[in-house]
Amino acid sequence: MVKPFVTCHILSALDGKISGDYFKSSLAQHASEKYGEIRKNLSADAWLFGTTTVKEFLNNRKSYLDDKVPVVSEEDFVAKNSLNFYFVSVDTVGELGWSSGIYRKEGRPDAHIIVILLESTSNEYKAFLRKIGISYITAGKSKLDCNLALEKLNQLFNIKKLLICGGGQINWTFLEQNTIDQLSVVLAPVSDGRIDTPSIFEQSNQYTSRPTIKEFEFENLNVLGEGAVLLNYKVINE
Repeated sequence: MVKPFVTCHILSALDGKISGDYFKSSLAQHASEKYGEIRKNLSADAWLFGTTTVKEFLNNRKSYLDDKVPVVSEEDFVAKNSLNFYFVSVDTVGELGWSSGIYRKEGRPDAHIIVILLESTSNEYKAFLRKIGISYITAGKSKLDCNLALEKLNQLFNIKKLLICGGGQINWTFLEQNTIDQLSVVLAPVSDGRIDTPSIFEQSNQYTSRPTIKEFEFENLNVLGEGAVLLNYKVINE
């Protein structure tokens, strides 16, 4: 099966942290602007985010499920959609409180929402997504199958180029399963020293199958001004 070309595109502090107080720095803001410009220029068909990151986007809004809905089809669901750009969210538990099938945020293109679920995700949540016009695919029974997810994104939505943009656990999960082709890191010349914030890659009890080591091949470095740099690496996959 054909899969998209996958780039993990991340903004990080010098200590590898991808969120934290350092974003208040003017140097971090400059790096963030450059990160956004690069993300746009990468011209992907879709951006993918993990559950924790999307919770922040949605201000931790909860989903309200109807436990009396009829049983829906076990097949993947492709909602009606006129957009050609996609916002992909991994939500294996089925907890994100969406309000419509389109993701809108100032400075970003409108995007049709696709949610990646597990076969074990509840019928109530699948019915909730169908009701508000959100597409979804299932990828794995009890553990996320990243290869299957990517195959379905290509087959059902013609996604040929995908950016994975955090958080650290979903970055690592796709990396661990040998599904990321390229790493693109914008480094901001800042650090806040915190130990309770996520890093670029983090193992997760929910997703990680086994401890492993991943290697990268350096491709190039671009200076972005005000101390920020862009690092590009090819991922060495098994």
